Amino acid sequence: MTKKTFFHSTLREVKLYIDAFYMEKDYQSKCIEHQSWLTGAYVMNAVVAAFNKKAKYPENPLLENTKTIKEIAKNNNKSEEEMNQELLYMTLRVRQTNARLEKR
Repeated sequence: MTKKTFFHSTLREVKLYIDAFYMEKDYQSKCIEHQSWLTGAYVMNAVVAAFNKKAKYPENPLLENTKTIKEIAKNNNKSEEEMNQELLYMTLRVRQTNARLEKR
């Protein structure tokens, strides 16, 4: 916001600029937090690969670990319907936990 814009704005417009500034800072901090988490995931895989002779550091661990529900169900000897129910249950639990955290 320029000086000229500031002096020719209403309080509501200034508040919108301030809110947008805080939203941008919040988004930047979330991006940094996500990047830190990814770095930690890569470091964890590297440490496991270094100390375990059978483990190998995957070329692209994040893409390699993405599987469809059918593949996971096949590996766990469960039906696709059971896996979908588990997914819905876990989604519900995450929402409940997030709601509790927002109340604090």
